[in-house]
Amino acid sequence: MQQNIRKELIVIYRQELFDDIRLFTSQPKAKFYDELFLHLDLSCMDNAISASGRKGYSKQALFVAFIVMKCEGFAQITDLRDYLENNRLIAYYCGFDITKPLPSYWTYDRFIRELDNKVLQEVMRKQVGKLMKLGIIDTSFIGLDSTPIVANTSHNNPKSFRKNKFKKDNQPKSDKDCRLGAHGFQPA
Repeated sequence: MQQNIRKELIVIYRQELFDDIRLFTSQPKAKFYDELFLHLDLSCMDNAISASGRKGYSKQALFVAFIVMKCEGFAQITDLRDYLENNRLIAYYCGFDITKPLPSYWTYDRFIRELDNKVLQEVMRKQVGKLMKLGIIDTSFIGLDSTPIVANTSHNNPKSFRKNKFKKDNQPKSDKDCRLGAHGFQPA
Protein backbone atom coordinates (compact mmCIF):
# COMPACT_ATOMS: atom_id res chain seq x y z
CA MET A 1 0.00 0.00 0.00
CA GLN A 2 2.71 2.45 1.03
CA GLN A 3 4.78 1.54 -2.02
CA ASN A 4 1.80 2.28 -4.32
CA ILE A 5 1.40 5.71 -2.73
CA ARG A 6 5.11 6.34 -3.19
CA LYS A 7 4.91 5.38 -6.89
CA GLU A 8 1.94 7.70 -7.35
CA LEU A 9 3.84 10.56 -5.70
CA ILE A 10 6.83 9.95 -7.98
CA VAL A 11 4.54 9.95 -11.04
CA ILE A 12 2.87 13.17 -9.86
CA TYR A 13 6.27 14.76 -9.18
CA ARG A 14 7.53 13.79 -12.65
CA GLN A 15 4.35 15.14 -14.22
CA GLU A 16 4.79 18.47 -12.41
CA LEU A 17 8.42 18.53 -13.50
CA PHE A 18 7.49 18.10 -17.16
CA ASP A 19 4.69 20.66 -16.90
CA ASP A 20 7.14 23.32 -15.69
CA ILE A 21 7.72 25.19 -18.94
CA ARG A 22 10.66 27.10 -17.51
CA LEU A 23 12.78 23.95 -17.73
CA PHE A 24 12.66 23.87 -21.51
CA THR A 25 13.60 27.48 -22.32
CA SER A 26 16.92 29.22 -21.81
CA GLN A 27 16.45 31.52 -18.82
CA PRO A 28 18.49 34.47 -20.20
CA LYS A 29 16.44 34.35 -23.39
CA ALA A 30 13.18 34.10 -21.48
CA LYS A 31 14.21 37.06 -19.32
CA PHE A 32 15.10 39.07 -22.43
CA TYR A 33 11.65 38.52 -23.97
CA ASP A 34 9.89 39.14 -20.66
CA GLU A 35 11.63 42.52 -20.29
CA LEU A 36 11.14 43.40 -23.95
CA PHE A 37 7.42 42.73 -23.93
CA LEU A 38 6.85 44.50 -20.61
CA HIS A 39 8.00 47.76 -22.22
CA LEU A 40 6.24 47.24 -25.53
CA ASP A 41 3.34 49.66 -25.97
CA LEU A 42 0.64 48.06 -28.12
CA SER A 43 -2.22 50.21 -26.87
CA CYS A 44 -2.90 51.49 -30.39
CA MET A 45 -3.64 47.93 -31.53
CA ASP A 46 -6.96 46.61 -30.34
CA ASN A 47 -6.59 43.38 -28.44
CA ALA A 48 -9.70 41.90 -29.93
CA ILE A 49 -9.60 38.28 -30.89
CA SER A 50 -8.68 38.20 -34.55
CA ALA A 51 -10.80 36.41 -37.06
CA SER A 52 -7.62 34.56 -38.02
CA GLY A 53 -7.87 30.87 -37.43
CA ARG A 54 -10.73 28.73 -36.19
CA LYS A 55 -10.00 29.31 -32.54
CA GLY A 56 -9.15 33.01 -32.83
CA TYR A 57 -6.03 34.53 -31.32
CA SER A 58 -5.18 37.90 -29.85
CA LYS A 59 -3.90 40.36 -32.45
CA GLN A 60 -1.34 41.62 -29.97
CA ALA A 61 -0.05 38.10 -29.34
CA LEU A 62 0.32 37.47 -33.06
CA PHE A 63 2.10 40.82 -33.48
CA VAL A 64 4.50 40.05 -30.62
CA ALA A 65 5.20 36.62 -32.14
CA PHE A 66 6.50 38.35 -35.26
CA ILE A 67 8.82 40.42 -33.04
CA VAL A 68 10.19 37.12 -31.72
CA MET A 69 10.60 35.99 -35.32
CA LYS A 70 12.75 39.03 -36.13
CA CYS A 71 14.75 38.85 -32.88
CA GLU A 72 15.59 35.22 -33.55
CA GLY A 73 16.43 35.90 -37.21
CA PHE A 74 13.89 33.50 -38.67
CA ALA A 75 13.06 33.97 -42.33
CA GLN A 76 10.12 31.56 -42.41
CA ILE A 77 6.88 31.47 -40.45
CA THR A 78 7.34 27.72 -40.03
CA ASP A 79 10.56 28.39 -38.09
CA LEU A 80 8.68 30.78 -35.81
CA ARG A 81 5.90 28.26 -35.26
CA ASP A 82 8.36 25.47 -34.41
CA TYR A 83 10.29 27.77 -32.07
CA LEU A 84 7.18 28.77 -30.14
CA GLU A 85 6.01 25.14 -29.98
CA ASN A 86 9.34 24.17 -28.41
CA ASN A 87 9.60 27.26 -26.17
CA ARG A 88 6.20 27.53 -24.55
CA LEU A 89 7.44 30.06 -22.00
CA ILE A 90 8.22 32.53 -24.80
CA ALA A 91 4.84 31.74 -26.38
CA TYR A 92 3.31 32.58 -23.00
CA TYR A 93 5.21 35.89 -22.91
CA CYS A 94 3.85 36.62 -26.39
CA GLY A 95 0.35 36.38 -24.96
CA PHE A 96 -0.79 32.96 -26.16
CA ASP A 97 -2.73 30.56 -23.96
CA ILE A 98 -0.23 27.71 -23.84
CA THR A 99 -2.78 25.23 -22.54
CA LYS A 100 -4.41 25.39 -25.98
CA PRO A 101 -2.90 24.77 -29.42
CA LEU A 102 -0.75 27.59 -30.76
CA PRO A 103 -1.62 29.29 -34.08
CA SER A 104 -1.06 27.46 -37.34
CA TYR A 105 1.10 28.63 -40.21
CA TRP A 106 -1.99 29.91 -42.02
CA THR A 107 -3.09 32.00 -39.03
CA TYR A 108 0.28 33.78 -38.91
CA ASP A 109 0.28 34.20 -42.69
CA ARG A 110 -3.23 35.65 -42.79
CA PHE A 111 -2.50 38.01 -39.90
CA ILE A 112 0.66 39.46 -41.47
CA ARG A 113 -1.02 39.89 -44.86
CA GLU A 114 -4.02 41.69 -43.37
CA LEU A 115 -2.04 43.87 -40.93
CA ASP A 116 -2.44 47.53 -41.84
CA ASN A 117 0.80 49.46 -42.26
CA LYS A 118 -0.71 52.36 -40.29
CA VAL A 119 -0.78 50.13 -37.21
CA LEU A 120 2.95 49.42 -37.61
CA GLN A 121 3.67 53.13 -37.97
CA GLU A 122 1.66 53.93 -34.85
CA VAL A 123 3.41 51.24 -32.80
CA MET A 124 6.79 52.58 -33.98
CA ARG A 125 5.80 56.17 -33.17
CA LYS A 126 4.70 55.23 -29.66
CA GLN A 127 7.85 53.20 -29.02
CA VAL A 128 10.13 56.01 -30.19
CA GLY A 129 8.21 58.45 -27.98
CA LYS A 130 8.58 56.13 -25.01
CA LEU A 131 12.32 55.71 -25.65
CA MET A 132 12.72 59.49 -25.88
CA LYS A 133 11.01 59.93 -22.49
CA LEU A 134 13.28 57.31 -20.95
CA GLY A 135 16.35 59.10 -22.38
CA ILE A 136 17.46 56.11 -24.44
CA ILE A 137 17.12 58.00 -27.72
CA ASP A 138 18.70 61.43 -28.07
CA THR A 139 16.72 63.65 -30.45
CA SER A 140 19.03 66.66 -30.31
CA PHE A 141 20.42 65.88 -33.77
CA ILE A 142 19.31 64.38 -37.05
CA GLY A 143 21.39 61.89 -39.01
CA LEU A 144 21.05 61.55 -42.77
CA ASP A 145 22.52 59.04 -45.15
CA SER A 146 23.51 60.56 -48.47
CA THR A 147 24.73 57.37 -50.10
CA PRO A 148 23.50 57.29 -53.70
CA ILE A 149 21.25 54.41 -54.59
CA VAL A 150 21.92 53.21 -58.09
CA ALA A 151 18.71 52.04 -59.74
CA ASN A 152 18.33 50.06 -62.93
CA THR A 153 16.15 52.38 -64.97
CA SER A 154 16.15 53.30 -68.60
CA HIS A 155 16.10 56.99 -67.66
CA ASN A 156 19.72 57.13 -66.52
CA ASN A 157 21.18 54.09 -68.25
CA PRO A 158 23.82 55.11 -70.83
CA LYS A 159 23.17 51.88 -72.78
CA SER A 160 19.44 52.43 -73.21
CA PHE A 161 18.01 53.61 -76.52
CA ARG A 162 15.47 56.05 -75.08
CA LYS A 163 15.23 59.45 -76.67
CA ASN A 164 15.96 62.37 -74.37
CA LYS A 165 17.13 60.03 -71.63
CA PHE A 166 19.38 62.69 -70.09
CA LYS A 167 16.87 65.50 -70.34
CA LYS A 168 16.00 66.87 -66.89
CA ASP A 169 12.30 67.15 -67.75
CA ASN A 170 12.09 63.43 -68.47
CA GLN A 171 11.30 61.89 -65.07
CA PRO A 172 10.22 58.34 -64.23
CA LYS A 173 6.46 58.14 -63.76
CA SER A 174 6.73 55.96 -60.67
CA ASP A 175 8.96 58.37 -58.70
CA LYS A 176 8.26 62.09 -59.02
CA ASP A 177 11.10 62.98 -56.65
CA CYS A 178 13.71 61.18 -58.73
CA ARG A 179 16.26 63.53 -60.31
CA LEU A 180 18.93 62.96 -62.89
CA GLY A 181 22.25 63.09 -61.04
CA ALA A 182 25.93 62.44 -61.49
CA HIS A 183 27.97 60.14 -59.28
CA GLY A 184 31.49 61.31 -58.42
CA PHE A 185 32.86 57.79 -58.13
CA GLN A 186 32.99 54.85 -60.49
CA PRO A 187 31.92 51.48 -59.15
CA ALA A 188 34.63 48.84 -59.34
